[in-house]
Amino acid sequence: MLSVEGLARIHDAVVRLKELRRTGWLKRGVRNPESVAAHCYAVAVLSMILADLMDLDAAEAMRIALIHDLPEAFIGDLTPREKERIGDLGEREAEVIMEMAKALPDEAAEKLIDAWRKYSEGSSETARLVRDVDKLEMGLQALSYIKSGYAGAWEIYESALREIRSPELRGLLMRMAEGLA
Repeated sequence: MLSVEGLARIHDAVVRLKELRRTGWLKRGVRNPESVAAHCYAVAVLSMILADLMDLDAAEAMRIALIHDLPEAFIGDLTPREKERIGDLGEREAEVIMEMAKALPDEAAEKLIDAWRKYSEGSSETARLVRDVDKLEMGLQALSYIKSGYAGAWEIYESALREIRSPELRGLLMRMAEGLA
């Protein structure tokens, strides 16, 4: 059974993500941008639907999506440029996940670590889907901000297009942008 301290530790990370605003949007002048937790929720919902359509494990997709940015609760939401300056980011993220896993019963800890590793390494079809959906959601959020008058979000939209590996998802994002340029 999960201890009170363990539950408090996990909840602390979740609260941090709920309060942590996405850095890329802040740097582009978006007032009151989405939080990391809001982003993770959107990635989870989209991953669930797409996993079902692709006959993949939707529960696994949601688990991966919900925890894919969990280390940011302690490391922060870093821009790609900031990530380049940190040579050991993957190690730091792994340390955060391992530390959080210590607060969990063994079975739950193993599931957390396994889901995060799969995402980090892109080592399963489901994890690769979630990695693409992470970028798809970023692109869709950029389109939402563009519609609200934040032209600086085009740069993030373009970044999302470059990073999505699935031609189908890239095409979907492009179709969503039609008429905005």
